[in-house]
Amino acid sequence: MLSYKRKSDRKLVFTEEILKDAKERIRRGQSQRSVAESLNVPESTLRKRLKAGTVPCSLGRFSNVFTPELDSNLAEHCRRLDSYFYGLTKKELGRVAYDLANKNCLNHRFNNDKKEASKKWVENFARRHNFSLRQPEKTSLARAAVFNRVQVQRFYDNLKQVLTTFKFVGRQIFNMDETGHQTVPNKLPKVYAKKGKKIVGKFVSAERGQTVTAVCCMGATGIFVPPA
Repeated sequence: MLSYKRKSDRKLVFTEEILKDAKERIRRGQSQRSVAESLNVPESTLRKRLKAGTVPCSLGRFSNVFTPELDSNLAEHCRRLDSYFYGLTKKELGRVAYDLANKNCLNHRFNNDKKEASKKWVENFARRHNFSLRQPEKTSLARAAVFNRVQVQRFYDNLKQVLTTFKFVGRQIFNMDETGHQTVPNKLPKVYAKKGKKIVGKFVSAERGQTVTAVCCMGATGIFVPPA
């Protein structure tokens, strides 16, 4: 559904439960008029629903493509892919939504030629689930594999042991890291990630042009070694 806003506050008050209750009362001998009065629904509406045998699931022609459960599942799928460094682009999310609707035999107005949901639908979906379109950082598989809870805890355990043994002070503690820069820039497409997330990564191939590596070393007190 696009960003359509209802012009009235009319609600769908005639439900399946009301229809079943009405049928049961009529079967026991009550008139349709008395049933309508007791259930507080218009008699004409009751007659129409009894004749049709069904209850409309929505008001008007605007309705959601997915049920709340499917919509939440799709959002969780996006979050999971982002946590695995395989975040979906706008086009990929549109294709996933199209496939999900077709596999569940749902009525939709998605583009059957392109086999994807519209950009407007994707944007509204992202707004509902607090996603934002972000530019990811290139992340190698090797780096993602070693950056986990066990390895981080091991680092702090080793740091604590060294500080206890050698009695280092703050100005003697440095953080050194290396960074690589591509000789040929390669911009990644934006992917959807949760709003407020500081770092968004996306796996890329390690073989991508020539890399120039710089090593930086700096302490918390402001002392630093020039990059090498």
